[in-house]
Amino acid sequence: MMKEIKIELLKDEHVTDKNYFQDHMYITNSRLKLFMDKCSRFFEYTNDNPLPVTKAMRFGSAFHMLVLEYKEFSKHYAVEPDGIDKRTTLGKNMALKFNDSLKGREAISYKDYSLMQSMNTHLKANKHYSLLEDCDEFEKIYLWKNLNQSILCKGKLDAINTKKKYIVDLKTTMNANPNVFSDTIIERKYHMQAAFYCDALGYKDYYIYAIEKSKPHCMCVYKISKNMLSEGRKLYTEAISSFIEYNMDKSLTDYNDDKICEI
Repeated sequence: MMKEIKIELLKDEHVTDKNYFQDHMYITNSRLKLFMDKCSRFFEYTNDNPLPVTKAMRFGSAFHMLVLEYKEFSKHYAVEPDGIDKRTTLGKNMALKFNDSLKGREAISYKDYSLMQSMNTHLKANKHYSLLEDCDEFEKIYLWKNLNQSILCKGKLDAINTKKKYIVDLKTTMNANPNVFSDTIIERKYHMQAAFYCDALGYKDYYIYAIEKSKPHCMCVYKISKNMLSEGRKLYTEAISSFIEYNMDKSLTDYNDDKICEI
């Protein structure tokens, strides 16, 4: 039986939304997962060479803000006018005018924005939407020290109900069917993320809203079980132990350097 995870919540004004991903003083679940999935040579490389942001990641970030922080959406994103034909003089002028209006905001195509709106409408119509609607903190950064392993950690949580003490995670996916998404949870280590965040706040309940990007946006709400949280806890504590060992000698290795892999 694992020891009780002891946590000390911290405050650090130097960690903000703007520098969250550049900061390496606090370890994130994503970085721990990357450390587990890739070799140490690749992990070290990404410290100075961040992984490229994919189109799917950009879509997911924008959708998260539309759902969770809709009042902030127009401050960070601008929707391109529908039907601009950049082959014409009029279209080129419209595109230039739109680009001038960005002022640091990220452009979103009209097609993608319409898709996000359609997904959001279906999300709000779900029978279990109240779990998300009743949350009182959104996209909140938490910093803490894992006292068991003496390491600084951080996380940016999608939605939290601080009164009923549960966390909600919003995931866009190609297939939300339980027969498929249950494997996705294991493959992408979502249960590890659930345990990492629940232990930080001392919560026991973690929900995932999985919604499909393609119409009609079928979705399913999942609650991570006690057993799955336990498995996720084992994963992240083992990852932290390996990460600490790595930091002690900083030895850069490829996959299975000590032996040839036989398949």
